[in-house]
Amino acid sequence: MKKWIAFASVMALTLIIAACGANSSGGNNSGNNAGAAVNTGAEPTSEVVLTASSWEFDQQEYQIKAGEPVALTLKSVDGVHGVQILKTAYKIGNNKTVTVQFDEPGTYEIICNIQCGVGHGKMKATLVVT
Repeated sequence: MKKWIAFASVMALTLIIAACGANSSGGNNSGNNAGAAVNTGAEPTSEVVLTASSWEFDQQEYQIKAGEPVALTLKSVDGVHGVQILKTAYKIGNNKTVTVQFDEPGTYEIICNIQCGVGHGKMKATLVVT
């Protein structure tokens, strides 16, 4: 009986964690995968730092220019966070930098993709490519 309770608890926890990472909002996104190039290999022309703290980013909106490689850095002030730019393959780990390049203007939703506590679901921002 104890094994069954332990197994059910692990399964319930797994489902909860999986649900926290799901994107149910659909977002306000005019961009798509065609506008993004992963691992460009190009030298970044600028840097944008996304600072994450307890359940929020330091800005609601970040802007970059289309066609330019940009170094996106995730800086965590407290806790462990990660960033995912929805509708792209871009993910940034805690205190890491990734070079991104979007060929066409658009709007992309940024979320924290690491379960970071009670306010995790509210950790959202927007990346505007002009």
